[in-house]
Amino acid sequence: MNHPQSGGYDKTARILHWLSALCFIIALVIGLYFGTLDYRNNKADYLKFGEVIYWHKTFGTLVFALVFYRLYHRFRSPPPVLPATMPVWMRASSHLSHWSLYGLILVLGASGLIGSDIGNYPVKLFELWYLPQFPGENRPLADSILKVHIWLGNVAAVLVAVHIGASLYHHWVVKDDVLRRMWSGRGQ
Repeated sequence: MNHPQSGGYDKTARILHWLSALCFIIALVIGLYFGTLDYRNNKADYLKFGEVIYWHKTFGTLVFALVFYRLYHRFRSPPPVLPATMPVWMRASSHLSHWSLYGLILVLGASGLIGSDIGNYPVKLFELWYLPQFPGENRPLADSILKVHIWLGNVAAVLVAVHIGASLYHHWVVKDDVLRRMWSGRGQ
């Protein structure tokens, strides 16, 4: 493992961050759209659900895979140190929120994949490739896991909103380089 760098994030970290963010937001918007559908009782809503579920699973699986690679990259190339002027409580909050997001996205992805698998709801990526499934089906357990998945998705949405809000606060109020380091790679 290398030592933390000063200045901004490297190009790989920035690409992984913004690609993960895009995939997460797409999966989240589709997931929120599901909440407006009565797909268990309404045939038209069921058909709409069927049209978009594959995209939710595709982008969710991409985020899940990207987070593994992001963690690998983070250990190989640690993020830049936080500004020396940042109070201790902000540093602690930053570390806690980042690690919480990583952990939550991993559990969110695992719960979606496991719930889909044991419920016999195949995961098809880009409407082209199916992920392998384990034999056996347990729909009641799958439905419970998928309820947890939905709850975790809501928690993740709140954490992402806090993350975005904090970065904008740093950019517009504190006027430090926290956002710029991830946007352009330039920092102190």
